[in-house]
Amino acid sequence: MQTKDYVQCVNQELERLLVFETVFKEYAHTCHNIEKGNCLASESFERVHLYFTKNIIRFDRFVDQCAAVPAPSGYERFNQLLVNGLKGIREAVIEMLDAIQPDHVDHRQFSTALAQQQAARKQINTAFEEINVPAF
Repeated sequence: MQTKDYVQCVNQELERLLVFETVFKEYAHTCHNIEKGNCLASESFERVHLYFTKNIIRFDRFVDQCAAVPAPSGYERFNQLLVNGLKGIREAVIEMLDAIQPDHVDHRQFSTALAQQQAARKQINTAFEEINVPAF
């Protein structure tokens, strides 16, 4: 893959990642609102779990697609850090999903998953910093 094509592909991947990150943050916010009782009658932990699952399936495919993109010469380390960060986010959001029970959220597990997600984001940011372009 040519460098120009690779950079364009990474930019598109970053845009999609930001959409996924926004969606995952909204699920966390919705869980918090459900616990407080500040939600729509149709919102429940079970529904959040269902929709979260569907988006994790999409995110899983996205991570696999990103991992399959060949890095041009000089971008191998960047690509490896990016893919490892995406895989870290995937593991974290799966852990978040597991913390959402039908009638409550396991806060300890959920908080741990949020910290894992933050660490994975830092890894992605490190990849971009190494090429002098901050991601987040």
